[in-house]
Order: sequence, then C-alpha cells, then structure tokens
Amino acid sequence: MRTRFVETVEDLIEEDPRTAVVLADISADQFEESASRHPDRVVNVGIREALMVSVAGGLALTGMRPIAHSYAPFLVERSFEQIKLDLGHQDSKAVLVSVGASYDWTEGGRTHQAPGDVALLDTLPGWAVHVPGHPDEVGPLLRHAVGAERSAYVRLSNRTNATAHPAATEGAIDVVRDGGAALVLAVGPMLDPVLAATEGLDVTVG
Repeated sequence: MRTRFVETVEDLIEEDPRTAVVLADISADQFEESASRHPDRVVNVGIREALMVSVAGGLALTGMRPIAHSYAPFLVERSFEQIKLDLGHQDSKAVLVSVGASYDWTEGGRTHQAPGDVALLDTLPGWAVHVPGHPDEVGPLLRHAVGAERSAYVRLSNRTNATAHPAATEGAIDVVRDGGAALVLAVGPMLDPVLAATEGLDVTVG
C-alpha cells in the first residue's frame, strides 16, 4: 500500500500545484525525485513529527493542500496536540497518511503499535477516516481525501484483502454479503477474515 501511496502523491504533486507532502524522515528516500523537482512542496523536517504536523497546518493556512506521512504512533499519538490545535483549532485542513497502524508492525515493539489511532482522531470534529483494504483502493481513496477539502486520515496497512472493493459512498455501507440475522461491519483489511469467520452464518457483512 505504501508504494501506491507514494505513486499517487507523486502524481498529485505534478497535477496540482497546491499539493505538498511533509515528512519526518519516513519514506523520504522514496520522494527524492519529486523533491528534486519541487523542493518547496516536498518537505522533510527530520525526526520531528509534531513539527511535521505544524508545518502541514501552516501550509494549509496559505492555501496549500498538505499531506503529512509517518508511522501511525508517531503521526497520530505523538503529534496529537498539534493535530488538535494546529489543524483543528485553526481550521487548517490537511491529510494525514499513516503506515504501521494497529499491530501491523509487531516486531517494532510497543513504540511502533497504535491500535487506538482511529479512536483518538474520532474525538476531534470534522475528520474523515479512510482505511483501504487492498493496494488498488489506495489511489482512489487518497485522491478523494485530498480533493474533499476537509481534514482526513488515511490508514495504510501491510495486510490486504484478496481483492479490491469500490469505496462506499461516504456515510453508507458497501454490502458484500447479505444475511438476515445481524450486521457485521468489517473495516479495511479485516474484510476477508470477517467473511471467513462468518461463512455459513445468516449475517450481512459490510
């Protein structure tokens, strides 16, 4: 998914002069070519995630559409005060894109685990959260998030469903399997495990 993210952001930088990406070393090497062409719109602040979010907020206030990117615990948990104040309080809208959310990178230890990232951002008003379940979903969801002119969180995973599914209309449910007894909601790459776990049960999966 991260590869698709980089490809999509590189395309957006070429297509729209308002698009910028702010990094804290993570994935900086993958944006070297874009940085050489657009040094004012590919910004690497070093290992300073709080500053990364503050810079994104400042860029948004100038009319730019910034994308800030890092591992979920550093992007969401470490930088939460800046997300709350520099983005939320200032009403400056940015797109946050994480990798390594939840327990994706268990070998990294507790410092690299963030099972509560979505719940934490859900305490703030006005945010949209997108969780792609397949690499082919990353590009369309990211383009939607950047074009929506609101604050958004895109949570990438190293897990994937076997096939991609079209994104549901915002506020709606994409029904994958019909049933009559109950509704089970699956988010992102949890769809395939949920479909397997509910096989033979009279439940709707969406």
